[in-house]
Amino acid sequence: MADPAFKPAIATGLAAFILGLGFLILNPGNAANTLREEAFDLIEAGILAKRLPDGVVVVAIDRNSLAEKDSWPWPRARYVDLVSKLQDAKPAVIGIDILLNGPDRRAPGPTLRELAKSTGRTDLNTVAASLPDDDKALGDTLARSDVVLGLLLDEEGKDEPPFPAMIARAKGAPTPQPSQAAEGVDAPLPVLVEGAVAVGALSFSAGTGTKVRQAPVFVNAANEDYAGFAVEVFRDTQQASAFVIDPDGATVSVGDRHIPLREGASIRLHLTSPLSWAARTVSAADVLDGKIPAERLAGRIVLIGATAPEAGAFLATAVAPNTPTVQVQAEAIEGLRSGDIPLRIHNPRLVEPVAAAALGLVALAAALWLGPLLASLILAVLILGWIGFSVGLFAGTGLLIDPVGPLIPAVAAANSALVVMFARTRKLRNAIERKFGRYLSPEIVRRLTAAPEELRIEGELREVTALFSDIEGFTTMSENAEPRTLVGALDAYFDGVCAIVIRHGGMVDKIVGDAVHGLFNAPLALPGHARVAMDCAIEIGRFTQEFRNREDARKLGFGRTRIGLDTGPVIVGDVGGLGHLDYTAHGDAVNSAARLEAINKQFGTTICLGARAAKAIGAPELMRPLGTVVLRGRAAETAVFSPWPDDATPQRRQAYLAAYELVKQDSNQALALFKGLAEQWPGDPAVAYWVKTLS
Repeated sequence: MADPAFKPAIATGLAAFILGLGFLILNPGNAANTLREEAFDLIEAGILAKRLPDGVVVVAIDRNSLAEKDSWPWPRARYVDLVSKLQDAKPAVIGIDILLNGPDRRAPGPTLRELAKSTGRTDLNTVAASLPDDDKALGDTLARSDVVLGLLLDEEGKDEPPFPAMIARAKGAPTPQPSQAAEGVDAPLPVLVEGAVAVGALSFSAGTGTKVRQAPVFVNAANEDYAGFAVEVFRDTQQASAFVIDPDGATVSVGDRHIPLREGASIRLHLTSPLSWAARTVSAADVLDGKIPAERLAGRIVLIGATAPEAGAFLATAVAPNTPTVQVQAEAIEGLRSGDIPLRIHNPRLVEPVAAAALGLVALAAALWLGPLLASLILAVLILGWIGFSVGLFAGTGLLIDPVGPLIPAVAAANSALVVMFARTRKLRNAIERKFGRYLSPEIVRRLTAAPEELRIEGELREVTALFSDIEGFTTMSENAEPRTLVGALDAYFDGVCAIVIRHGGMVDKIVGDAVHGLFNAPLALPGHARVAMDCAIEIGRFTQEFRNREDARKLGFGRTRIGLDTGPVIVGDVGGLGHLDYTAHGDAVNSAARLEAINKQFGTTICLGARAAKAIGAPELMRPLGTVVLRGRAAETAVFSPWPDDATPQRRQAYLAAYELVKQDSNQALALFKGLAEQWPGDPAVAYWVKTLS
């Protein structure tokens, strides 16, 4: 937590996590859904359906058929010939994936009627009536076997709606809510509808993005419910008279089969490879020429559809940008026959955000506490693990769970936190560390310049007075500060403090974060070093109090400086190599000075001296006793002192010492004296400490 980049990293990481989770849940501009569907496409393309194309035969009106038989659109007479040829082979059902709406404009009869209407020659109607009616002929042909026709949803469609699908509902079953609906239809000619066993919806909805990924189970057109074309064809093969909505509304029964009724009353397509479609496809021209053996068609589901570019009957799917609609219908029927229908997991709107939250928090925690390398490794494991789980779930069960969306909060949170920690920590630490060389003792510099052979100074035991200063609340300040402002203020602060230490004959041992470590009586002898160190601490206290009133320090919320002093034998010497000289001290006095600095928090003082430093100074009139404490890591109590503050008049000093002497003898009387002194000396922290402690 001491790292100044930690809190900003948490804030940035959490913000990125929330934004990522919000993107997944709120789905702005349908972007999250688009990303998810594209990921599903990749999974489904990687795990293509493995179905033998032996149930459906596609009779394609391809380029060869248009070149050899008729240009597009075909006249009804050509359909009469084609359907008749197919009926001779006795297929289970014929589905025509072509909208046969309106009269046949290529037949002579309708042409003459249009001419009679435009010219007023009524005799042409008589001639037209005497000509063969190809529409009626096709209707009669359709009636000889099970044939399913198709209609299209059209908001502006004015055709007469054909008979709707037979839909029954089990008791308590809800009404289906199709995602595809329109006020009108483009429907087959009524005379053709009369010969058909069913009419299904040919319309596909691209849904998310531009690709068709679903086939309708039900649609609503002109206020009537119709089944999708593929579903109607499948129903006929099941010899089911009606669709039955199951009680829970999640499935629809077709004979002994149950079709999932999800995602806007549609089923998701799981396509096979386009390379396999050729095995189920024959040319309409070959059928008309009698080149296709009857056993190739007998008992099969036969779909008639256009695959020639002139017809324009193409859709973008997950496996091909230009997929003939008749092949999509064939894939839907094969999926219904085999039960190979991909399903979203149950309640994805809850499961996927929960998974996203879990993945994101794990990734953020790793970024904050484990370091960049290990955090990156964990993030990679999370990404690969989740994608692998999604792929494995689909491969094993046919269930689809979003493989990408739940990873967005994890990637956003982890990377944002790592970037902030790296950038902020590097900027702050490099800016501070670059200054260390400026605060080495001039004595050390002169000594090394004059005698390079002393570059490695041997260790020696020396009595020193150690000074340890620290800025109150520095961690919070650095976390919230603008780096340039903070570094600039610290430059001025360290310049002032270090200059005072050096001016008093001490050396700046090191600067660690916001702390200045000073040594007195090293590396050269300094007479009266304990007293000098106390005078130095007093001057630092005055300087830092004035420094806090600077404009930049006020904006930063610069805390007061606390100082600890202690005296004792330590080992001093050069630690390090030629690349980095670090003349420093190791010993109890250094540790005590650091702990005494922290004791200022307890007493509210600026400077705390240990008992050994007070004894070395040898001037009790300059110091007031604060009490006895047990320093951190020690077992025995030790007395601590502080220099008298500037506003300590002789009367206040005498009153304080009198009250202090009674603390152990008569605490009630001591409290009364301290309370009286507090009224005279309201700003003194030591008096306030004893009033609070004895109360």
